[in-house]
Amino acid sequence: MGLGLRPRVGVQWLEETASLIARMSTPPSPARAGLINDLIGALKQAGIWPRLDAFYMLAAHDAQAARCNWVADTYNLVVTGAPVFEANRGYTGGPGGHYLDTGFNPATMGLFSLSDAHIGVYCRTNVAEDVGDCGNLNSRIFTRTLGGRISGRMNDNAAPSVLPTTNTSVGHTLFSRHSTDGYRIDRNGEVLATTSNAASGLTSANFVLLGAGPSVSTKQVAAGHFGLSLTVAQSSAASSAIQAYFNAIGA
Repeated sequence: MGLGLRPRVGVQWLEETASLIARMSTPPSPARAGLINDLIGALKQAGIWPRLDAFYMLAAHDAQAARCNWVADTYNLVVTGAPVFEANRGYTGGPGGHYLDTGFNPATMGLFSLSDAHIGVYCRTNVAEDVGDCGNLNSRIFTRTLGGRISGRMNDNAAPSVLPTTNTSVGHTLFSRHSTDGYRIDRNGEVLATTSNAASGLTSANFVLLGAGPSVSTKQVAAGHFGLSLTVAQSSAASSAIQAYFNAIGA
């Protein structure tokens, strides 16, 4: 790879891994690079990688690496305010405008579209609050509301027609829309609900992590991603691959 990494017997280093690590100001250890390679490989094998506009692993070895878009050198995260970074855990936001801006406007950029799209976020802390944890006004995820529900929007202007109950915001939450007629809500690769919300419009505003629209989350976010819709199998594969990475780094 030209990065001083020790090869792993029987493992093919991916071009995507080399490209990503070359953009990190502080390279990861060889062991961490191997985990990055494994995660990218799992996303590619499941057919997820080409459907992504962006994939962020905030549970990184340092803050700059946490802000890299793994898919390409675009839509890298920009700090707004003073969100707090913790190695191997992620970024934590807070009131006063502390969040991460993706620079991605779904109304004008990328693969993400009105009737074919997904957004996903992995929270590490359990907080009940009526704010979004990722996205913008019309495309956002509330991983746990004050009322103990998963809520948000997926390219429409209303809360989900079905609001799954939850007692935690911890885990991988994903909204995936395959048509104009409704979308799916998953938690850790399991389908919790299918809504009847019709796609009605995209908000022309950047996606953010640690917030959505006018609200800012106080949770710790460890990963986030968005792009074209994902099947149930792909959602499960993404959750498993992300969790395997966290298990390996002891997060």
